[in-house]
Amino acid sequence: MRILILAIMAVSAFAEEFCGIIDMPITWTEEGSPYYITGDIQIPPASRLTIDSGVVVYIVPGEKCGETKQLDWSDSTGISIKAYGTLVIKGTPTKPVRILPVEHVPGKIQWDGIRLPYRDRATIHIEYLHIMGASKAINASFSRFNIGNTLFESNGTGIWLQNEGDVSVFNCMFTKNLSAGIYIDNSRPSIIANIFYKNSSFGILSDSRPSPRIRNNIFFGNADTDCRYCPVGILASKKDTKDKFENMNTDPIFKFSEAEKIMIKKDPKLPTPIKEVKDPDLQNIYKESQAAPPKPQASPLDSLPYRLSTYSPALNAAPRTNFFKNEKGEHDIGLYGGTTERHNTSISF
Repeated sequence: MRILILAIMAVSAFAEEFCGIIDMPITWTEEGSPYYITGDIQIPPASRLTIDSGVVVYIVPGEKCGETKQLDWSDSTGISIKAYGTLVIKGTPTKPVRILPVEHVPGKIQWDGIRLPYRDRATIHIEYLHIMGASKAINASFSRFNIGNTLFESNGTGIWLQNEGDVSVFNCMFTKNLSAGIYIDNSRPSIIANIFYKNSSFGILSDSRPSPRIRNNIFFGNADTDCRYCPVGILASKKDTKDKFENMNTDPIFKFSEAEKIMIKKDPKLPTPIKEVKDPDLQNIYKESQAAPPKPQASPLDSLPYRLSTYSPALNAAPRTNFFKNEKGEHDIGLYGGTTERHNTSISF
């Protein structure tokens, strides 16, 4: 394992390894990225870890530090980030923070995740985070804070909430997680304007209590159940229609997806591709009547994952409040909806 770490560090001569207690405020920057976590790290109540946009954090199993208390079986068998103090993760749409195993294998759990007990909005700030390969990517209890615009992909469970983990989750994307996008046990979260897409078991797995607020979300292709043991009325309507909480069971239709290609073919506003016109005379007329379409301008958003197609039902489908309004005045569901600077406020209607 030490050979592996040295080989990785050879790629970045200034890479830093972290393991043990972070006992003073520290900021991880894009310039110093990537960072390597080789064993459990712990942020004490008086300390602070800030992770700036564009930072990549790799989980590299190494030697145990022996300084952090193991909380349960999952914690003892995998690396965890325990935040008893302040944790600020502030990515941007084009430069998210990424935390994943150094040799990430989709479908394989390779670390424990981020543990956030007894936290509130004053001490936790999470936006534009991409997190992968964890048993429980975010594990929160006795907490009230916001998680926004975050991608949970290929984890065991995206967000695990228990014992009054009354967290607000908005504009997130849950996909390819093995168990559930969100697990709820004795908690009252607000789950609003998220997409639960092709998780291996459940979109949401709840404990059947009526307390969670689950609205304006899109569920599609979750292998077992979209919302298991959720409050009465969640996804009670037929497919492709909204329930009384504005949740939908329908394909969110992302850019460059097969669903978008199908919609383009069906769009009566678009001209028929010339290669599909069989009559030679019509082909000539078609060529003369059609001006060359302008080339689309390159955008920094072009390479981002899970962007909504212009045909997506998630466009303008979030609650019509300022909390969910983006710079264009739109209210979109999913990763790129809403604006920043809303993490210290609560969701209200």
